[in-house]
This record gives sequence, structure tokens and C-alpha cells, in this order.
Amino acid sequence: MARLTHVQWANSVQELLRLEAPPTALAGTFRADPAQSGFLFDNHARALAVDEALWGAYQRAAAELAGQVTTDATRLSRLLPSSSATGEARARAFVESFGLRAHRRPLTPEEVESYLGLYRKGPQAYADMPAFEGGIRLLIEAFLQSPHFLYRVERSTKAVKDRVPLDDFEVASRLSYGLWSAMPDEALFAAAREGTLHSREGVATQARRMLQDARSSKVVEAFHRTLFDVPRYAAIRPSLTRYPQVSERLGEYAARETTLFVQDVVFSRKGGYRDLLTSPASFVNDELARVYGLSGTFTADFVPVTLNARERKGVLTQVGFLASHATSVDPDPIHRGVFVSERIICRKIGAPPANIPPLPAPQGRTNREVVASHTEVPGSACANCHSNLINPLGFPFENFDAIGGYRTTDNGHPVDASASPTINGATVRVRDALDLADALAADEAVHACYAQHWVEYLHGRPLAHEDGPLVERLGKLSKEGSLSIVDLVVEVVTSEGFVNRHPEELP
Repeated sequence: MARLTHVQWANSVQELLRLEAPPTALAGTFRADPAQSGFLFDNHARALAVDEALWGAYQRAAAELAGQVTTDATRLSRLLPSSSATGEARARAFVESFGLRAHRRPLTPEEVESYLGLYRKGPQAYADMPAFEGGIRLLIEAFLQSPHFLYRVERSTKAVKDRVPLDDFEVASRLSYGLWSAMPDEALFAAAREGTLHSREGVATQARRMLQDARSSKVVEAFHRTLFDVPRYAAIRPSLTRYPQVSERLGEYAARETTLFVQDVVFSRKGGYRDLLTSPASFVNDELARVYGLSGTFTADFVPVTLNARERKGVLTQVGFLASHATSVDPDPIHRGVFVSERIICRKIGAPPANIPPLPAPQGRTNREVVASHTEVPGSACANCHSNLINPLGFPFENFDAIGGYRTTDNGHPVDASASPTINGATVRVRDALDLADALAADEAVHACYAQHWVEYLHGRPLAHEDGPLVERLGKLSKEGSLSIVDLVVEVVTSEGFVNRHPEELP
């Protein structure tokens, strides 16, 4: 059972209680979830445990939220079903309607009776409130602490050959938490009741509807923030003496650029992964315009621009990636290369040996010469990985300085950005980052790597052997240009692995 992430909890509480905004302040009191080694995202089901600290935080949050809602007549009225019934009959209607949404499935008769038994204890728990409101308050506290709310419980157990088909309500929850990081809406509940999520076409119809909703843009943003390591941008600290044209807010502006760029490619242009890797279009404000060397008048507002196609192609030639993989004064081809290897090619790089000395002073040499002389010494512990895997993917970015500005000279010498990286087992000769972007975009394994990230994110688990054929097929279609990112996501959520459980998951 996958526990809700803290973001999913806050979004679900907002929609369940019909609040004006998610209770992010309460979610902020939850202890942070541990990162799972080797897994990029924050929704790995095996890492989302409930310990004593988190359980106590859930209890306190449930009590506070229930109190806020039931002591505010307007808020409470949004939750109560329209009915002329009073007292326990009205409470029963509430349990059935609210319980459907809290458990994300219809309650069983036994569950309804159990919750009604709790409702009857409301006057004892809250003697200073009217009996009905006190009972509802206790019910809301209970629903918010139920494992059926805090976890995405999948109860289907009937195996059909080598899989366990999920029921329609379970598919609805997988869709809503995958595409919205929130509970199902009324349309998705209706589709589940009508049984239309039993078919691939029915799931695809709902998925495409959901991907037109603003909630999906937040999920797409969160996915790419993690994939492109946008949180790292906050650590961008260029030397303002060396680079007086930028401010300490460069990382903030770069993060905004990446977000706008991704949203434009995915939703406005209905583009594919190739566009993320090779498009010269982007968004800038006045500070980023100076870094990019753009002419014209710019303000603090972000506007769409087309960057110089002889210098820029895609997200890897934008300020965010370049400046976040640099020191305060020099570019960092080592970490640029590691990033491309691990995030873009899905080729892991082993941990470096201990006690690596820092790079020596340039002494008149280029940055590339310094890095190569330090990491590619024949017979050293560093040489194999750096010479063959890391440096050939990092050196093509030597045309970009520590803030991502374009340069043709370094320390008085012409920049050499040529390299011969290995991509999918083949050595590719590239002149610079533009050639590298084209080479990556033309490789089927690179597109399969991107598809793999989506499969892991939407499933909330590492890639499984059974996912291989799907990832391979999506990589092929994406590389051919016949699959937009939206189409790729729809393919994942309509796949056999998404709408079925594996028999190994059965108790």
C-alpha cells in the first residue's frame, strides 16, 4: 500500500474538506520522508512509512482540521449532503457521501455502521458543541486518520493469469494521484461507478481530460523539477566580482525559466522529449537576457524569446543547468557530465574514491586542460571513468561559463568543446553542446531513459523487469517524433502494469 506523500495529503485534504487552499502549513509540520537510494522521486511506496512522529502529526492535523470545519457553518455546509433528513439519518447520508470520497470508494455496510457508532460518541467527546456538529467533528477526525485515507489501499486480489486487475475505483485513484497528486474528482468517481475504467479507452479518455486540468501542470512541473534537479539552482552563487551582470537571485530566475520552458513544450506546443533537448525557445527576464546576450528592452517580467540557435539548444544549454553545475567562477564539466550520464542517458556513475584533492590552479591553462590533467592521468583511480564516461559528456559545455554565458575563449585560449562521448554503446564525435544535444535527441536509448523516469514516477517504484517492453516501445516512438510528452504519459497510465497489480503484491 502506497502512503500519500505530504503533497498528496495536503491536496487531498483540500479537496476532501473543500478548503480554499491546501493546508501546507500543517503538512510542513510532518517529518520529512527519507530519500530512497537510487530512486529520483519522493513517492517511492516502500520509503513512505508512518512512524510515531508522523502518526502524532497526522492526529494533530486531523483534530485541528475537523475543529476548523465544524465550527464554521459555511465550511460545514459545503460537506453536508443536501437532505431534509435530520439527526442520525443526516449523519448516515454524510458518512456515505463523505466516506466515498475519503476512502476513494463506496463504504461497505459494516464500515457505515462502524462510523455511525463513532458519530454517536460525539456528544461525549465535544460536550460544548451541538450533538450533530460534535458527531460530525469526531467523524472527520476519524476519516482523516483512517488508513483508507492515508494510504492508497488496493484490495483487489483475484488473479487473472499473471496479473490482478484493479477495480474501477482503484484505477481512479492511481490516475488521480499519478496525474494530479490529489484524490479523484466527481467526474472520475462517476467513471468508476459506471465501470468505464475497465477498458483502455475509458482510462485514456479520463487521462486526457485530466491532463487538460491545471492540476496536471503542477505534476508535470514537479516531475521535471526533480529530473532536471531544479532544487540545485538555489545553490547558484556566482562571484559577483567576476560576473557583475547578475544578482544573487540568478538561481531563482533560472528556476522560473525552466518551469516556463517545460510548461510551454508540454502543454502549449504539445511537444516531445526532443523539444526539451533541442528547442532554442525559452523565457527570460532582464537579468537572464543579459546572460544570453539578447538585445532589446527587457523588464523583471518573463517573456518568450528565441535564443541564438548557433549557441543554444534545449534545457542543457540554459542557465539553470549550466550555472548549477559550476563553481562561483568556473564551469564544472565533471558534474555536468555526471548529470547527463545519469539523468539523460540512465547510465550510473560509480562513487568517486575517497580523499580526492581539489583541482589545481590554472597557471595559464584552460578549465578543460586543468580538469583533464587532474582526472585523466593514465593508471590513476580516476582515469577510466573520467576519460570514457564523464569528461566526454562534460567538455562539450565548455563554451558556457559559470553563469551559463556563452564564451569562445577561456583564460586567453580558444575554447575546445569537442569530445567523443559514448551514447548507447556507440562513440559519437561532437564539436560542442549543440552537437551533443542533437546526438542525445537522436538516440532511442535516451528517449527510453526519459520514458523510464515517467514509468517510475507514475508507478511510485523503481523500474521492474516487466516494464522493459513498454519503456523500449515508448523510447522508439518518442525518438521517431510520433509521441508527445502528453501522449507518453497517457501510454504509461493505460499500460498493463498501471491498471493491474502484480501477483507478488498479494498477501
